[in-house]
Amino acid sequence: MQTCKGITAIELMVALGVLSILAMLAAPSFGQMIERQRVIGATNSLLNAMHLARSEALKRNERVTLCPSADGTTCRTDGDWSEGWIWFADRGNSGERGEDDPLLGHAAPHLSDLHVTGNTPVQDYVSYVPRGTTQRVNGALQMGSFRICGGATEGRRVIVSSLGRPRSEIFVSC
Repeated sequence: MQTCKGITAIELMVALGVLSILAMLAAPSFGQMIERQRVIGATNSLLNAMHLARSEALKRNERVTLCPSADGTTCRTDGDWSEGWIWFADRGNSGERGEDDPLLGHAAPHLSDLHVTGNTPVQDYVSYVPRGTTQRVNGALQMGSFRICGGATEGRRVIVSSLGRPRSEIFVSC
């Protein structure tokens, strides 16, 4: 007598039920992981732009400014960094890109549903002078922080130190 080895329909239904329960439990945490990675990606993009602007200021021996931009060519004046940013050689020392200021780079990471805002000292621009430090156009020291928040409660903060060095940290309450 031959015996067939395999699974029955009942065993298959039980396995599919257990699998669907596990998938339902994993789906929310997977969504949170994706949101967290988007926040980390936006944070790294902003940090990278700051490092590039700082190194360009040192290399060119002139002021280089980073500002929020929606179109990739001009600075925004509302302090909303959520649509991207540009950095340029700020030959007019104005904190805004003029006609003679060469555009050095721009970044428009996919930031839909993310909010990127800076506190008052860095809300409109971050400007690096030839020494590699940050300085406002009026000559005052410039340091501050940016908040990058998504739908989750955990976001990131980018802090610009008194020496102009940016760093990031976890920001719990967005």
